[in-house]
Amino acid sequence: MKNHRILIFFVVILIALTLAACQRSASTPPPTDGTANPALDSTQNPMDELGAFATQTAIAQTPGSGEETGSETQPEGETPSEGQTPGENQPAEPEATPAPPKEYDVPNKYTLQKGEFPYCLARRFNISPGALLAANGLTSSSVTFVGQTLTIPKDAGKFDAGPRSLVAHPDKYTVRAGDTVFSIACIYGSVDPRAIEDANGLSGAYTLQVGDILQIP
Repeated sequence: MKNHRILIFFVVILIALTLAACQRSASTPPPTDGTANPALDSTQNPMDELGAFATQTAIAQTPGSGEETGSETQPEGETPSEGQTPGENQPAEPEATPAPPKEYDVPNKYTLQKGEFPYCLARRFNISPGALLAANGLTSSSVTFVGQTLTIPKDAGKFDAGPRSLVAHPDKYTVRAGDTVFSIACIYGSVDPRAIEDANGLSGAYTLQVGDILQIP
């Protein structure tokens, strides 16, 4: 009896599917692109249609099949926009700030070296030439000599007899016969001989050679 009921159930389903197939319009044209769609083919067996419909439904519900909507895969990290190169908008590293020039102390007394004179010292130490001459009992026509010790006045005012710098620097200087770092410093005006020695690694009892190239800071 049970097997008989099951057989009747399947017969009823088959009849219903057959009637549904018969109600379809036989005048429906096939797809114009030449690709047959099993779900739209009126000549297909009803059971085959049922299987095709079930297959399409299963594919549509399969993750990653491309039929699902509303799901997007986010790319890892950020992708540069069109026309933008990677790292283009990255903050630039700050440029290194050059070290300020070294300051040298102004002595209370100074002994003149070869190639030096009062106006040279006034430019170097940025003091008024008149105050320097007056502090040492000199005038603009006085004659000085190597080894003479001069007093360097404090709070005498800044150099006021023209530009302190006579030659632009930093610079490179080629040593000539008779040059010393002291005479070379006087050529540039505002450069200290100690700065020239430091810039060129000169120390102790050194001797300048004709043709040597010195860095003038």
